[in-house]
Amino acid sequence: MNTRKSLLLAALAMAFAVASGAQTLNMTPQVAGITTYEASTAVNLIVVKPEIPLPGLDPSLLTVNTNGTERNVLSVYRSDARGAFDPEGEYLALGLEKASGRRLGLTKGNGVWKDEYSVKVGLKKGKVLKVGKQKFTAIACETDKALKDFVSEADYFNKGTFTGMYTGKAGEVTLTYAAYEPWSLKGDGKANPLVIWLHGGGEGGVDVSITLLGNEVVSLIRPQIQSHFTTEGGSDGAYVLSVQCPTMWMGTSKGFGHGDYPSLYADVLKSCIDHYLELNPDVDRRRVYLGGCSNGGYMTMHMLMRNPRYFAAAYPTCEAYMDQYISDTEIAALAEENIWIVQSYDDTTVDPKTHCIPTFQRLMKAGAKNVWMSMFESVEGMDNPGQKLFGHFSWCYLFNDAVTHSQEQTTGEVKPSNDGGGSVAPQGHANIFEWMNAQVLADPEITHPRW
Repeated sequence: MNTRKSLLLAALAMAFAVASGAQTLNMTPQVAGITTYEASTAVNLIVVKPEIPLPGLDPSLLTVNTNGTERNVLSVYRSDARGAFDPEGEYLALGLEKASGRRLGLTKGNGVWKDEYSVKVGLKKGKVLKVGKQKFTAIACETDKALKDFVSEADYFNKGTFTGMYTGKAGEVTLTYAAYEPWSLKGDGKANPLVIWLHGGGEGGVDVSITLLGNEVVSLIRPQIQSHFTTEGGSDGAYVLSVQCPTMWMGTSKGFGHGDYPSLYADVLKSCIDHYLELNPDVDRRRVYLGGCSNGGYMTMHMLMRNPRYFAAAYPTCEAYMDQYISDTEIAALAEENIWIVQSYDDTTVDPKTHCIPTFQRLMKAGAKNVWMSMFESVEGMDNPGQKLFGHFSWCYLFNDAVTHSQEQTTGEVKPSNDGGGSVAPQGHANIFEWMNAQVLADPEITHPRW
């Protein structure tokens, strides 16, 4: 009896909808677009495919809910299946108002994106959508797997893997990497600089898009930073290589290390970089620049010590290599390198007083000529001016192109400031990337690990 009653009510509702001209417009969710900011990653684009062609929609008609949060729709335009503007496209791209906050539920942790991310598109209550002679009073469009496929700036990178031997442990390990190789440089027949980035402790795994988007590494391919680099042919730009290890660079055969033992990934990383250079002979071997944050800053220092005069310059950020594990012999070798350190004085994850500050002071005593340090007082947001961020996030200054000054080259007291980290413009350059671009090795050395 209840079943008959339900069927009758459904039939009556359908008859009423037809009589009143009310219809539901079906849309199929296609992809979500992930945008990364200085301290957050968010879904700010949704692409859908309506069941009938639409010339476009008034954004004010729509409601969008992502992962349980109501979002404002700022724009709607016809696009291809990946959200690129196409005036004849079958799809609609919905641009959403920027979300704020770090870690907005996009990852499961351990270097894995969520796929159980919900998106629902609807029509605002009381609104009617007119398409020709048809009237729609509702939109049906929902998925709980929005991140199973997504678009982002990581799509501009070519992806690959490299397998080599562990260091200090038997067996092989595979690294994942992503390379930005703009066609404007790839086809110019000239030598091009290469900027390498090593991820922090939270971005290891086997999905390199986590590495690229977790700390806004994609800013290295944006025009503002690319404009600071010049190729042999005089064009602007540089290749960018981001390498990801399965866990953390600080892993050793003895467990988690701070410099007391070699990284498990030291040899395979060096081999991976060599392999990439072999595959890309148009990279200027005299202009390979290495950097990374925290766990990746540790690995940057580690690679410098194991491979002296191999990199034209290094830019370790909140580097986690404990000074107590750097010998005087290693300090003497590091003093010959071109290094610009970046950190915030209020970093509670990696204490600069036991890491980069004493290392910098020892390098000054050792006579280093081209070693610099930007020590910020705190980390202030630039996406949202005045917003104070966690002190460990000093990479935000780097990726916002805001590292412009260094501390004085002295063994004296460090004086943190937020005006660029100090008062000295290293070698007269306007920022860290212009300084980096100017560093050229006379003759890259073929090196052998010291351990």
